[in-house]
Amino acid sequence: MSGNQSADIVEVLPFEKIRFHARYLKYYAAKRQNFMKCTQDFRDLWDCFQYLDDIWQNEISDIEVIREPTQMLPSLLCRYGHSRYVVAMELGFSCCIGDAYSVIRGGIEAVAQAHRIHREPTLTNVWTDKAKGKAEEERFKQEFEHHKATRLFPAEHGLSELFFYWKQFSSLGPHSGIHSVGKSFEEITAEKKISWAFHYFETDPTRLATYLSALLQASGHMEKAFHSIFEPRLKLDAVLDGMRDRFNQKRQSQIEYLQKTYKL
Repeated sequence: MSGNQSADIVEVLPFEKIRFHARYLKYYAAKRQNFMKCTQDFRDLWDCFQYLDDIWQNEISDIEVIREPTQMLPSLLCRYGHSRYVVAMELGFSCCIGDAYSVIRGGIEAVAQAHRIHREPTLTNVWTDKAKGKAEEERFKQEFEHHKATRLFPAEHGLSELFFYWKQFSSLGPHSGIHSVGKSFEEITAEKKISWAFHYFETDPTRLATYLSALLQASGHMEKAFHSIFEPRLKLDAVLDGMRDRFNQKRQSQIEYLQKTYKL
C-alpha cells in the first residue's frame, strides 16, 4: 500500500487495535489522517462543502410533506442524490478520489432522473416498473439510459453542466479503465530494478485541489437541479435564497483562490 499520508499522529482506539488486523489498521489510520489533514489544508473548500450540505438539508426539510403525488418519486431521488453527496464529500477529503467520483456519479444520475420525471410525470411507472420484466427494463433503458445528453441532461433545462461532470467522473471513477487505474500507479526504479507502486490515496496537493474543486462544482449543479424541481415550494423559504447566494459567492471565491494558488 503506497501513497498514504503519515498516520503517526492519528489516535487509534483500543477496540480498533483489537478488532483490526495490522495491515487494515494501517490503511484505516492513514485514511482518517488524510481526512483530518485535508480538511485543514483545504479548510475554506471544506467549509463550502459543508455550507452546500446545509442548503440541501434546508431544502429537504422544506419539502418533507409532499402534497402532489407526482412529486413523491422526484423527492425521493433527490434525497438519494443528497446521500451520495455526503458520502462523496467524506471520501473526497479522505483522498479517495476515484471512490468519491463513483459515488457522486450515482447522485448526479438520481437528480437528473428526478428532473426528467418532474418534467414528464408519466415516466414514474417506467422508473418503478424496471424490475418487473425484460420489456419493462428495456423501456427504462430507452427513457433513462439511452441518449443521455438529450433525454436526461437536456441543455434547455440547464442540465448540460451536470452531463459534463457525469462524463468526467465516469472516466475517473466507477470503471477499471486506463484513467481510473492509471492515475494510481507509479513506476519506481531503484538499483536498476523497476517496480510498480499502487497508491490507494491521492495525496498530491495540486491534483487534490483540482479533483475537489470539480467535485464541488458538480455538487453545486446537483443542488441547482434539485432546487429547480421544487422551486414553487422552496421560494417560500425566506432564508434559503440568502444561503444560496452566499454559497455561490464562497464557491466562486474559493475556485479563484485554488486556480491562483495551484495554477489550475
